[in-house]
Amino acid sequence: MDCTKEEFLHEFGIREEEFVQADISWEELLEIEADYEKRMPGLEQVRKNFMDEFIIDKNCGFHSFSSRLKQPKHLLAKIIRKRVENYAKYKDMTIENYQYFATDLIGVRGLLLYREDWVNFHQYITEAFSMNKERYAHDDVSNLAALPDYSMAEAPKVHIRKGDYAEIYYNWISPDNIKDGKHYRSIHYILKYQNEFIEVQVRTLFEEGWGEVDHHILYPYKTSNSMLREYSELLNRLAGMADEMSSFYRRIKDLDTERFAPKEDMVQKALDEFEDSEHVSDEELLELEAARAGAAIAKAAGAAMVGGAETADAAIARAAGITADTATAGAAETAAGPRIEKSARQTARERAASLIQAIINE
Repeated sequence: MDCTKEEFLHEFGIREEEFVQADISWEELLEIEADYEKRMPGLEQVRKNFMDEFIIDKNCGFHSFSSRLKQPKHLLAKIIRKRVENYAKYKDMTIENYQYFATDLIGVRGLLLYREDWVNFHQYITEAFSMNKERYAHDDVSNLAALPDYSMAEAPKVHIRKGDYAEIYYNWISPDNIKDGKHYRSIHYILKYQNEFIEVQVRTLFEEGWGEVDHHILYPYKTSNSMLREYSELLNRLAGMADEMSSFYRRIKDLDTERFAPKEDMVQKALDEFEDSEHVSDEELLELEAARAGAAIAKAAGAAMVGGAETADAAIARAAGITADTATAGAAETAAGPRIEKSARQTARERAASLIQAIINE
């Protein structure tokens, strides 16, 4: 390793007391690192073989994907963290068996356009890798050592935030393996392939975007920073909302859009409903007429615009066929008659300008 223990602990945000709590010597970690570096060329070949056999140019259900080998320093940092978090499970980890504890030395990330598309990969991969519950590891590394190739080392697990929509997984994954309350959303598979273990994580593009930001700033080295953690949670919720909106967007594209009213028609509908309502005062009627004039000008100007480069006033003027100074007022007077006061004409002009600017912005 090209750094001292102190430099390593500082780089990965590990306190000295945490290192002591992990109950593993620096020398043992360096031995694991040296052994892992010797094994990396073989692991790299297994990674390439798996990607060629199952992912690249295959109809596996992914929008896009990536893969990697875990970096040696990151492996050592994970060993320390895991021994601190769950010493009973990881206390027997040694240079002879660390690959059975760290089953993500080879990692594959599959990205989905829509959250519900996860099932396509699930069906694809479970046809190739057996899900024999009797052979799952269940925290016993001896089970992993005896596990045959093309098997899953454990049941697929879904990690979701508290309150996320979990029903889309129930028909394929046991509720016991849907982990509510996590700080991220992802589906995990641990596969035995060519006598090595591969972790496949499946998530959406929005989840991946949030995850990349979260890993760059927060996880796993600054998770104790409450301000950064809270801000990460806000970004996480936005990613979840984006996934919800994308799925809804996908569903409504198949609806009958012939009956879907454009925005400008909704303005006219609102005006008509207001005019038909009872007890309309003179002031409200003036406001209605001014707004209708503005809407008429906006619609005409919107049809006349080319490319959206004009200002609202220029578009109004060109649509009305007169100067920008008199376009709105003249049209308002034509539509509403002499009862339109100066203030009402100004309201018409402001509404027309607002509507036109919205059209330009689109």
